[in-house]
Amino acid sequence: MIYSQFQHNPMNNRFSGTRGWLAFVIGLAFMTLALVALPFLLLFGAITFVALSLFGRVFLKRQLARFQKQQANQEFHHQEEFQETIFKESTRAAPKQGRTFEHNPNEPV
Repeated sequence: MIYSQFQHNPMNNRFSGTRGWLAFVIGLAFMTLALVALPFLLLFGAITFVALSLFGRVFLKRQLARFQKQQANQEFHHQEEFQETIFKESTRAAPKQGRTFEHNPNEPV
């Protein structure tokens, strides 16, 4: 029984006749298409990458300018409010805080 299994090649039955030629042609067509299409795919990817990089740079520059303008406006309003509160607080008489130390002439400096 074991001897009869090795009498014929198992691959011979799988890839023989029409099925074998069809597999060969499909594989060859796939490899040819891959090798022909690959440079165009890479070129398309490079062009897309450059276009997205330029667009992203312009878009981010515009967004950054808008953000900085918004920050400057907020900072200006915050500074105005801060100055108003300081002026209001400085006009009020606040109680003195802190400790008073008396001078002892016998202590070395």
